Amino acid sequence: MAGESKYPYRDEVGELIAGYVVNVSDRLDARAERGAKAALIDSIAVSIAALRHPAAQNARKHAYRFPAGSKGCVLWGTSKRALPELATLTNGVLLRCHDYNDFFVGKRNSGHSSDILSGVIAAAEWTNAPGKKLLSAVAVGYEMVGAAFDAFSTAPGGWDYTNLSTLGATAAIARLLNLNADQTREAMGMTVVPHFASDEIESGELNRRGDLSMWKRFNGSDAARNALQACLLAQVGVEAAVRPFVGKCGFIQKMNMKDDPVPVLRECLDPKRPLTRVNEAFMKRWPVGSVAQSAIQAAIQARSRIKDLSRIKQVRVFAEEGAYDHLVKIRQDPWHPISRETADHSLPYIIAAAVLDGAITVNSFTPKVVLDPKRQAFMQKITCAPALELGSHAMGKHKRVEMGYLSRVEIELDDGKVVHGEARPFPGHHKNPFTDADLNAKLRECVEPVAGAKRAEQLATLLWSLEKVRNTRELTKLLAFGRVDIDSARVRER
Repeated sequence: MAGESKYPYRDEVGELIAGYVVNVSDRLDARAERGAKAALIDSIAVSIAALRHPAAQNARKHAYRFPAGSKGCVLWGTSKRALPELATLTNGVLLRCHDYNDFFVGKRNSGHSSDILSGVIAAAEWTNAPGKKLLSAVAVGYEMVGAAFDAFSTAPGGWDYTNLSTLGATAAIARLLNLNADQTREAMGMTVVPHFASDEIESGELNRRGDLSMWKRFNGSDAARNALQACLLAQVGVEAAVRPFVGKCGFIQKMNMKDDPVPVLRECLDPKRPLTRVNEAFMKRWPVGSVAQSAIQAAIQARSRIKDLSRIKQVRVFAEEGAYDHLVKIRQDPWHPISRETADHSLPYIIAAAVLDGAITVNSFTPKVVLDPKRQAFMQKITCAPALELGSHAMGKHKRVEMGYLSRVEIELDDGKVVHGEARPFPGHHKNPFTDADLNAKLRECVEPVAGAKRAEQLATLLWSLEKVRNTRELTKLLAFGRVDIDSARVRER
């Protein structure tokens, strides 16, 4: 009939997102290009550091059952390949093994923006995309993550942040697969409707072994895998629900929000605006959660002024309220961790390791180190208390993160002298950002113990000049370590 709409039932949010993804310019200014490179360097560094983690080994065990030929995607750290979706899941686990990857704080939500990258790299590898196109896709993905974190809140419905970060993965992958607006709209629909991830994964409850759930290391990559699958299905004509976002059982209804996300999305997703939000992610110097970073910095600073650690009588940690709650209050017996997962979520253990070792690395949390009797005994010298002047829930999350999730440390010696570690924004915070040298140092620290100094140097050289690389497979070739033993039982953490 004349005047009848092409779409009797419209989804304005799906159309808005799809229109943005296909129309936004792929041009990156120098700052955005550097931000996209930094995201990739940081993420690849933490991934390689996690190759021997039990969750990573289990993910590879699964992937090895379904080998792919030369057109498949590299399973990082091995010479084997898998289909793109399975490579996305397997490689993405590495990003979350040590809680070492970047994080993004929006107006209504927060989470780990780099969760998207295993899917983005797999799509770029599968399509033989040049490095410049990969960088642009990363920037588009982070822009979409930022918009989603500004517009939506997952808390009212009890959902996990990965329900939002997956939108960034879909946006980036749609660009790499050259999807048109209709295909991108369908891909977004197939991303949001079939895959609702519950926030039960963040309950903090322990399993029968007395450990936290391994799925926490999988949920981000599972979301990225779902995004890649949605894009691939849309590319061959598969269609989603008619109104995946605004329908009566759609995504917005399931979020259970009081605020309307649409005006925020319209403001954020203006295709005429340059890509900038890849620079808004926070990075981490040490392999623990964001709220512990300032405390580690303070502990290491205080420790550097003490010549004889045996003279330590007491260590007092004063943490902003969110850090105290997350790493002490809600934890089951944080002064007696029994595993990597319970130790890297224990403020007493994290500070004990920082003071005793003068550093925090992935090896600080191996079970053998965690259960060392001397270390366990030293933890009993540590007290932790909330310091509301450093940050409180009443201030709101944005003020707390703007301040730097602050903590300070006092170390009292046996003669009554007290040595102080100052409360300062952590390395990787916007007020203390990573330099190129910092990124290179983190890459070396993570890669050299696993693959050697030469491979670390090769990766740094290629990643800093990625805009000149003709094919993403040049990057993934460097992520294939044919002679590195990362799967045998003798390297599994015990």
